[in-house]
Amino acid sequence: MVVEVRVALLIGLFAAGYLARRRNWLQPPHAGRMLQLVITVGLPALFLADVSRIPLQRELIALPVSCVLIILVTLGLSLLLGSALKLPRVEQGALTICGMSINNGFLFPFVIAMWGQVGFAHLALFDLGNALCAGSLVYAIAAWYGGHGTGIAVVLRRVLGFPPLWALVVALLLNGTGVALPAWLVTVLGNIGRLILLLVIVALGVLFDARLLRDSRVLATLALRIAAGLALGFVCVWLFKLDGLMRSTVLLGSAAPIGFSAVVIANREHLHRELAASAASISVLLALAYVPLALWLLPH
Repeated sequence: MVVEVRVALLIGLFAAGYLARRRNWLQPPHAGRMLQLVITVGLPALFLADVSRIPLQRELIALPVSCVLIILVTLGLSLLLGSALKLPRVEQGALTICGMSINNGFLFPFVIAMWGQVGFAHLALFDLGNALCAGSLVYAIAAWYGGHGTGIAVVLRRVLGFPPLWALVVALLLNGTGVALPAWLVTVLGNIGRLILLLVIVALGVLFDARLLRDSRVLATLALRIAAGLALGFVCVWLFKLDGLMRSTVLLGSAAPIGFSAVVIANREHLHRELAASAASISVLLALAYVPLALWLLPH
């Protein structure tokens, strides 16, 4: 499927969800059930299909490490920002996980179209760091800010009960031991995961609140993920002395829009899901403009 068709599909699904909410065909509880299906079936299927096949080459370790560093520093920045804005607990949690959630999945079709399979492989390695954090640290923080208590044992139980984490562990074990899933199973899991993941776009449309377009919380979340993320990307490029395609990959990935997983996790942990959904939606709309330009300008 060409990039233009993929983009049109995403926009169409978002518009369909938004229209369904306006017509009272779908409500936030329906979106919540869609997101629950994504977290129990869609994300685990994608992790098993994709992470288990990523080539782990030693010289490319700077890619996932850069992603992890960006996420960790963003955590600290989000705490400072939330304190300055005096955000309630559920809003601080939503802002934090949105800032830490990098939507490389949105970038993949663009990268394949303009950078080819080599570019895709580099971005997949960068996304490995994101997958590790999304299945552990990001979810632990969401559980901490959510409505399930703040004790270490409670948070640990919530993290260990997160299906994508176990799928990620299994995928990494398969990768590290050289055990390959049958090609037909990889195809089935990948297709199922990508199909179910489309429900996130519909849910974003249902949960999107246009009244938050100029909300300082949304603007702060966007600045944290995109602007601060890009600045941290330049720091990683300087720190690891990256050039060529590796440099371009880190810069592009660091400025990716907010990951849809943040909306899924915010819903599961009873954070401010409208804030998460609105920020994620706007970030994707912005990315439709700046990602193609970045791919054209960055050397590869």
